[in-house]
Amino acid sequence: MEEKIKIVGRRIPPQTPAEYHAAGARLYRAARVMNPWPRPRGFVFKAKTWDEYEAWRAAQKNPWLW
Repeated sequence: MEEKIKIVGRRIPPQTPAEYHAAGARLYRAARVMNPWPRPRGFVFKAKTWDEYEAWRAAQKNPWLW
């Protein structure tokens, strides 16, 4: 005996690269709205060793910085 599944609406997946790009842009905008940290200005961090870099990275609270 097969179980019947009710389908509510039909979402058509993106067909072209432009549609995929638009969908990705919508997801990115939604993620930016939910992110409590602003995107930082560009900067250069120079560490003398990988250990120093890892320590700096672990100390960062803003996820944009990793």
